[in-house]
Amino acid sequence: MTTWTATSFLGGHPALDFVNTVGGRTKDRSVEWLREFADAADWARAARILDNAEHEYLLARAEGAHAEASEALTDLRAQREALHDFLLAAIEDTDCPAMVRKRVEVDIATAHREAHLSDRYRTQPAWVTDVAELGLRVLAVRVALASAALLASDERFQIGACGRCSWLYLDPSPSRRRRWCSMATCGNRAKAERHQRRSDVGGR
Repeated sequence: MTTWTATSFLGGHPALDFVNTVGGRTKDRSVEWLREFADAADWARAARILDNAEHEYLLARAEGAHAEASEALTDLRAQREALHDFLLAAIEDTDCPAMVRKRVEVDIATAHREAHLSDRYRTQPAWVTDVAELGLRVLAVRVALASAALLASDERFQIGACGRCSWLYLDPSPSRRRRWCSMATCGNRAKAERHQRRSDVGGR
């Protein structure tokens, strides 16, 4: 089981924290933290996408439906990778593959069809979903709604990418000069590598 700590939530937005549920020390996205459906449910509770009661409901439902949980997790991972690639293409000003853009579009459109507009939008999310109605798919729907909210907000201009790993984050600073997901991890590793390179050159 994955343990979610404060260092798991450096994105500054639930949609970005979602794409950061896989990673590693390089751009390869080789370390998977959503290893089973329970990991995804635990992440969603820590990210406040699920409340405690919803979290317990999903865990119990997944325990009694292993095939459904496996399918939901596989689809959630595919949704995550499409969202990551879509956002990164804009950050790097590269062409986004049509199939990637279509996947993000379909995920968001489907989520809005499955959600209900709340007349209590001042005290709760404008689009609400029922965990009992959607079952294990509720995670994908709520993440897609969070993605739609990010893309519709001015925060989309603040999305940056770590210079060392694959994580994305919001950089609200006027200069937009943030380079690392975390100075304590990628920043210090880059600093250590620069120091080692200088030492190697000086020692020759």
